[in-house]
Amino acid sequence: MICRAIAPAIVGGTRIASRRGLSSVRALTPAVGATLSLEDLGLSLSSPEDHSAAAEAVHRVVMDHGVCFLRRGDNNNNNVEDDEDDKALVSFARRLGELEKPHPIYSPDSTSPLAVVAHDAEHPPDGAEWHTDCSWSEAPPFASVLWPRLLPATGGGDTLWLSTSAAFESLPQGMQSDLRSLEAVHDMGSFRNAYAANGGGAAGIAEGHARFGSAIYPVVRAHPVTGRECLFVNESFTASVVGLMADESRRLLSYLFDHMQRPDYQCRWRWQLGDVAIWDNRSTQHYACADYAGYSRRMHRVTVLDDRIGGT
Repeated sequence: MICRAIAPAIVGGTRIASRRGLSSVRALTPAVGATLSLEDLGLSLSSPEDHSAAAEAVHRVVMDHGVCFLRRGDNNNNNVEDDEDDKALVSFARRLGELEKPHPIYSPDSTSPLAVVAHDAEHPPDGAEWHTDCSWSEAPPFASVLWPRLLPATGGGDTLWLSTSAAFESLPQGMQSDLRSLEAVHDMGSFRNAYAANGGGAAGIAEGHARFGSAIYPVVRAHPVTGRECLFVNESFTASVVGLMADESRRLLSYLFDHMQRPDYQCRWRWQLGDVAIWDNRSTQHYACADYAGYSRRMHRVTVLDDRIGGT
């Protein structure tokens, strides 16, 4: 056994955030994830005048727990489309920081930051990989805000998150020291499939590489707000470790991926309509379960580029 136990920062079932004044925070697991009741704070995402205070509360939870889950009592309906709620959630996300430009694959409106990730019987889920959003970009985004518009009729379609800081902290100190000296290459990963499948073949993949580019980042990065060290490699977009031969790189990355994916560092969220999840891309990874083949799931998402509240 090479893993050390995680020391959970929990007091009476409530982690650090609640000790700072948020009594409505409840941790999902010791490693990652917490629920926040905005209603207990007298706030609603449907009210624009509440967005600043809600963003402050959510940011505090995200810094302490990596992921903040809102189970909203004011919008638990069965509407597949709710344009007004989408607008309210985009407006709320802007209080967290600057929003990403329209996504090259998932944004149906070239003028809106709203991305739509939809799957059904004709378009089965194809993204069941642990990943950090856009780790291949020149400046990986701070956070994402995600909510469901349509969920599988038979259940399924849960999303899991893991804490890359908890995973790093449980490694032996000697390995931690070695990893701090390494860098890794990130590229578009599985997005190459979309470019090849759309008739582009090898030329399409080359176009995708030209559009997305590549980036090199330390394997271990310090979180700019909390200071906690995090593993910054993921199975979707991390291609290789700089300075290692291909087989050495594969073995090391496979080991780190397997280590991070231990249930010890995870939480799992079973979606209901009306839910919202906000997570820190700098200290977590996520995985969308592809267990609803033949059924429909439609999620809406916006990506926050910079941490306006944290000042980074």
